[in-house]
Amino acid sequence: MRRLCLLLVVCALAAWAAGPALTALPFVPRAIEFEQAIATSAAGSARPGEGGAWRSGVIRAPQRFDLVGLSWRGPHDARARIRVRDAGGRWSRWTAMAGEHGAGPGAEPVWAGGADALQLRLTRAVRGLRAWFVNATGSATAPERALTALRRAAHGAVAALNSARAHAQEPAGAPPIVSREAWGAQACGPPRAAPSYGSVQAAFVHHTVDANDYGPQDSPAIVRAICRYHRDAKGWRDIGYNFLVDRFGQVFEGRAGGIEQAVVGAQAQGYNDVSTGVANIGTFGAVAQTPEAVHATARLLAWKLALHGAPVQGQVTVLSRGGPSNRHPAGTAVTFERIAAHRDADSTSCPGDALFAQLPEIRRQAAELASALAPAPTATVTLDAADATLDYPQAAQLSGRATDAAGAPVVGAPVSIQIAAGAGFVTLARTATGADGGWSAQLATRYTRTLRAVVRLPDGALAASRTVAVAVAPRIGVRAPRRVGARRPFALRGSVLPRRATVTLAIARQGSDGAFHTVARVALRAVAGTFRHTLRLRRPALHRLRIESRADARNSAGRSRDVVLRAVRPRR
Repeated sequence: MRRLCLLLVVCALAAWAAGPALTALPFVPRAIEFEQAIATSAAGSARPGEGGAWRSGVIRAPQRFDLVGLSWRGPHDARARIRVRDAGGRWSRWTAMAGEHGAGPGAEPVWAGGADALQLRLTRAVRGLRAWFVNATGSATAPERALTALRRAAHGAVAALNSARAHAQEPAGAPPIVSREAWGAQACGPPRAAPSYGSVQAAFVHHTVDANDYGPQDSPAIVRAICRYHRDAKGWRDIGYNFLVDRFGQVFEGRAGGIEQAVVGAQAQGYNDVSTGVANIGTFGAVAQTPEAVHATARLLAWKLALHGAPVQGQVTVLSRGGPSNRHPAGTAVTFERIAAHRDADSTSCPGDALFAQLPEIRRQAAELASALAPAPTATVTLDAADATLDYPQAAQLSGRATDAAGAPVVGAPVSIQIAAGAGFVTLARTATGADGGWSAQLATRYTRTLRAVVRLPDGALAASRTVAVAVAPRIGVRAPRRVGARRPFALRGSVLPRRATVTLAIARQGSDGAFHTVARVALRAVAGTFRHTLRLRRPALHRLRIESRADARNSAGRSRDVVLRAVRPRR
């Protein structure tokens, strides 16, 4: 009887342990994350490297880890290299870690695949160095490894008995895509917020800066680990990329919200709401991506861009929304290739020199594939703006032409001038095509806009132009005396429209070389579109005053006319 009871207890425990795996869905181990502080000055923990670089000793992690990233407190321009030791004691090659894409200093994570120790090299000394680990394979500790093996075996038995597991069907023209459920997004945790939607006018290509020697069976765990890092270490709502492609040509669904939808990801700071992003798993600074992955990336983007009515070739102009890693200030009209590199938008070397050199081939293959996916055009509509930057309240002068598939003018067709708003477009002006298919219109706007023209054809179908970005610079007026006493206060007044909360007063003094040199910059608060400031000029000299406003998502940068005034010695 005791043996029977013991057997029942063992069976019950085994069933409890294997329970999460008893499903027809793919088995997904539990993912965990943990941190470790790394001393950079303690005796024996580090030694000076060549050329002033810092190199650590062997750092044993608290548990086995599959992915590791770094953070520290200044400087931002320090660069890290890493190697990891596997459970068998073998060391990997040294791998360069990409700089942190966020606001803080650090290094983007790399795949370690069950390592238990690491070594680091840094180009500069840093403070507060911390490693952030993810284990996504259920191998962090010996008990975890045993439990994972039991559950994996139980799942294999159930999967062998149940051959009716459902597979999600890809939309027409899409490549095979591994769904979030299939790669185990549940182990990453639920998204922190509901997805948001924009438009897809371009695609940005990344690499994840992982080791390139992973196997096809490792890819789901790599995606899980990246998701966990993005969600928990960075505090993002979900994994940043819309899609991921491994070196074997497998495509993975990234951020939640629907592969057919224009889900806003975190692929290119300042342009996420007008693009989609695909990350290539691996490091491609010196090593090229595989032909399988190049073709999979091209096929994915051919389908995705065609789905949203965007061509895969040519260029598109969009407005920057700014950000610390963005190459362009907010409000700037920036032109990209339809399939662009992350480095084209932000201050990064991503996707590596080798993969960057393969982008023309990706574009070529995507164009061939897209021709079979996109319907034959029934008409062509053009849109041109006379000025890319307007000085408020200047109206945008717009023009274009509509022709049918044979190149003949579309006569007397209604034309809607639309602006991008949220996930769609809103009509702000209307006109019609003339005898030559041409049209023109004026559009008054207070703010920077992304515009398109939509023509209704005689058969009722709609044809849209490419988008065109038009920036609006605020009008800034300033009033000040032409002659003032040095060190004596005087009033400076002005206005800014459209209204801004703050403007900057730039003060320049004429030097002995005859040129004006900036001596001070003062932030001024504007209330209801007006500002007032009491100013003292300390030295007798000719001065130049100028009011400036910074670019943001609503307006481009603006400046007032120059006010030149002389500060003279006061009479006694």
